[in-house]
Amino acid sequence: MTADLTGVPHLAPTHSNIISTDTPLEEHAIATRVNGFGLVSDAGYLARCQVDTPLNIVAVVWGIVARYRAKVGKVFDAGAGDGRFSVGGSYDQYVGYELDSRRIPVASLPGNATILRSDAFAHAGPFDFDLAIGNPPYVRHHDLGDEWRDHISAWIKSRTGVRPSGWSNAYLYFFWLALIATVDDGLVVYLVPFDWVSRPAAKSLRKYIADRGWKLDIYRFDKEPFESVLTTACVVVVDKRQRADKASYFRIDRDNGISTLQSPTLSEHQPLAYKNCIDTAYARRGLSPGDQTVFLLTEDERIQNQLIVGRDVVRAVSTFRWTSCNQIKLTDAFFEKNFVHAGVRCWLINSSSVPSAVLTAYLEKYGHLCQDNSTCRSRNEWWKFTMPEVPRILYSSGFRGRGPKAMINQVGAIAVGAVCGIYASSETTARTIFDHIQAFDFSTQVVAMSKGFTKVEVNQMNGVVQSLFE
Repeated sequence: MTADLTGVPHLAPTHSNIISTDTPLEEHAIATRVNGFGLVSDAGYLARCQVDTPLNIVAVVWGIVARYRAKVGKVFDAGAGDGRFSVGGSYDQYVGYELDSRRIPVASLPGNATILRSDAFAHAGPFDFDLAIGNPPYVRHHDLGDEWRDHISAWIKSRTGVRPSGWSNAYLYFFWLALIATVDDGLVVYLVPFDWVSRPAAKSLRKYIADRGWKLDIYRFDKEPFESVLTTACVVVVDKRQRADKASYFRIDRDNGISTLQSPTLSEHQPLAYKNCIDTAYARRGLSPGDQTVFLLTEDERIQNQLIVGRDVVRAVSTFRWTSCNQIKLTDAFFEKNFVHAGVRCWLINSSSVPSAVLTAYLEKYGHLCQDNSTCRSRNEWWKFTMPEVPRILYSSGFRGRGPKAMINQVGAIAVGAVCGIYASSETTARTIFDHIQAFDFSTQVVAMSKGFTKVEVNQMNGVVQSLFE
């Protein structure tokens, strides 16, 4: 017998319990295999998603498991890495799934633990696990292969009746898998980004859990477990054995003590409600034209390619990151100083008319850079997007402090990417809205995404705007 860092004894290591398999355990599993559908075939995928859980955090997660089960039978760990979650818990059998053969199991892999060199989606059947545990792979949605996403989403819908949002990051698909793989009175304990509790991409998952009345507990870390990762982490517990009509929140302090949280916003306020737009005034997300290095140009790039303002390109704002926004109105002078002459990408390809000869030459020269861009591939003409209306207010969806940077848009700039727009019936209404959002403390009513960084969703901003007209 040996012991891990938590002091829990376990069996001496054996590597005979590492198994490679290519045979799916259910009839339709081949259609859900990861390899070949754009996940593992992406050379950078494994490096991006494999952030090993610190051993002390593994112990914290198993400690949370112990709050719900003294001992579990069969354990499921998708994306097991080196199998570190096989250590520190009380269970009968652990099965980890890890496609990357370069991952060497921990030296202390117990004798009742097995790591399969296979795809968890294809080999998790017959779905008889008592506990799903681990730190599922984190890959942003735009890095996932379209074919992989489509196949996995269709498979999840065939099992649950719900198709995940196309904006889901990889860990949400694995969360769905954990719910599918566990038995009717099973337990899911996953280490995931905290912002899943409010983000639209996870809405269908949260609703699926709520509709079944399962107990949902979320434990937020005060001290970020992953120093190199920007997102704030939490431990999510879904207990199918217990019932609850709403989620409960807890905090894990620096000494691993656990206490109750009133709200995921860390204040006395609940998160801002999501509301659809109304005609009087509404927010809309920024344009997603495709690869911004192609569709958005700096002033030097515009001049180099001989593109004419108004004919070939139009003003656009895709970031306020390096801008102080120390005045209310985005004027010509402010735009020239802080965007044009500052080297910011601020000229958007004008797709509203037949392209000139020089714009056509530019598109032909750089079009190959968009070959793998899903947005561009979805169009009949890869570059031709619908030009949006000009918003009266521009604001950054992400922010630090009390609220987002915002300016009244006097130059007719298009909102792009993380910069969103607010549309109003008149300049007077726009100024009223601007003053309102400048005075509003968003930080106490929005769930933080990462260390000091917060994002207000478009339909949350709609709720703030509509409060002026109720």
